[in-house]
Amino acid sequence: MNWFKRILRSVFTKLLVVIVLTGICINLVVVGFFWLHRSAAGRPLHKNILQYLNYIVDDLGSPPDLVRAKQIGRQASLQIYYDGMHTNWTTAENFSDIQKAHWRDWSRDPIIRLGSYHGHHFVELIHESGRFVFGLDKSFELDPERKRLVIILLSLLTLILAGAFLSIRWILKPVRWLNEGVREVSQGNLKYRVPLKRSDELRDLAAAFNDMTERIRDMLHSKEQLLLDVSHELRSPLTRVKVALEFMPDGQAKESITGDVVEMEKMINEILETARMHHLHGKLKVERVLLTDILKEVLPEFENQSPGVQADDIPTGSAIQVDPEQIKIVFKNILTNAIKFSSPDSQPVSIRLKDRPPNIVLQIADHGIGIPQDELPFIFEPFYRVDKSRTKDTGGYGLGLSLCKTIMEAHGGRIQIDSTPNVGTTVTLFFPN
Repeated sequence: MNWFKRILRSVFTKLLVVIVLTGICINLVVVGFFWLHRSAAGRPLHKNILQYLNYIVDDLGSPPDLVRAKQIGRQASLQIYYDGMHTNWTTAENFSDIQKAHWRDWSRDPIIRLGSYHGHHFVELIHESGRFVFGLDKSFELDPERKRLVIILLSLLTLILAGAFLSIRWILKPVRWLNEGVREVSQGNLKYRVPLKRSDELRDLAAAFNDMTERIRDMLHSKEQLLLDVSHELRSPLTRVKVALEFMPDGQAKESITGDVVEMEKMINEILETARMHHLHGKLKVERVLLTDILKEVLPEFENQSPGVQADDIPTGSAIQVDPEQIKIVFKNILTNAIKFSSPDSQPVSIRLKDRPPNIVLQIADHGIGIPQDELPFIFEPFYRVDKSRTKDTGGYGLGLSLCKTIMEAHGGRIQIDSTPNVGTTVTLFFPN
């Protein structure tokens, strides 16, 4: 039903509906006009038909002659039925349809009526010599001609609607390009460019979109390059500090400074690792491995940490093409966060593996404090932390999830996080199968 709702809400559908309704209204106006015109012309037509039928009745004689009636019927392609006081006859053996016909008054004149039955039309005339009914000869039907005209009309309308459909589709094609561009940029592909193949307002919009993505890419590149340069520059003074610490006497001051140096080294290494992963495409040490084998190597590190980790019925045959060492980093970062933000007495962190072609999906769910909805769009940004206090107790530098996202994208996969405050967080990893 989602695709049906999208079709109903699309701009293309709305434009098409407007065109169709406009065509219907035009046709209604034209039909109404001709109906009024026919009504206005009905009175002289009524007089002419009445005069013509009276002429035929006079030609039949008194009493009406059947032989003459058959002759006139052949010449005028008419069927004639006569019902008089002393006799009745018909020019056709199967002229019984008039008994089933539906009759209506054509005008205020009571001597003439119109009737119809299964597409055949009759005119009834009350004459002083009796009742006459005239109908088209069944051997002379106009239905094939009418059908041909209807087919031509429907074909023309279909061609017009098809032309309108294709025209709207062509006009709105840049909107589809923009939609594709927004989807690519939202997935982190800032190199995507919307085609500039038109010369209208939509081209200007596409050019503005490309310019925007170019500026964003330059800003992010400048930010990453700044972090990388600063990290490199900090390594030399940190090395000198470590050398100086070796000559300091043991004590609380030395221990405190050493802890700060270790923390800074860890942060610098994470920054450099994240930057390195951005340029890792084509340099991964990819091999075919089982996800269960990677998990078996990672899970022992979390065995004695509350509330624990529980693997739920993980299939043993799920093989993926990855760099095992990099995927271990992803698993460790996610499991560390899951345990860190869960209370010791909560339910264990659960791991579930599902096969959803074309992906193998791994879900890691905790029952911890969760993440507010307004924070979710930013959690993959470098140095972004939900906890703004940035204390050592909450740990981390806001680089773990950013690194996980980079590693997953380098493997052609993706990472997704769903969370509800005070309920828990579910991290979903999509690996190409």
